[in-house]
Amino acid sequence: MFLPFFAALRTRGVPVSLREFLDFLAALRTGVVLYDVEGFYHLARTALVKDERNFDRFDRAFAESFRGLAEI
Repeated sequence: MFLPFFAALRTRGVPVSLREFLDFLAALRTGVVLYDVEGFYHLARTALVKDERNFDRFDRAFAESFRGLAEI
């Protein structure tokens, strides 16, 4: 489910490494964020974006990847 998100980040120019992506998945497995779209967004942004100049690119990739998630 998250591989298309990783690909969208890379396509949008967010310099995210495989190690950072695996760390993000590990953080999800801890259960720190459950059923909370906003919390999920902030966890992903914190784990995957290392430079604030990439926030807009991240936001576009997130919106593209998880469009309609809040409605579920």
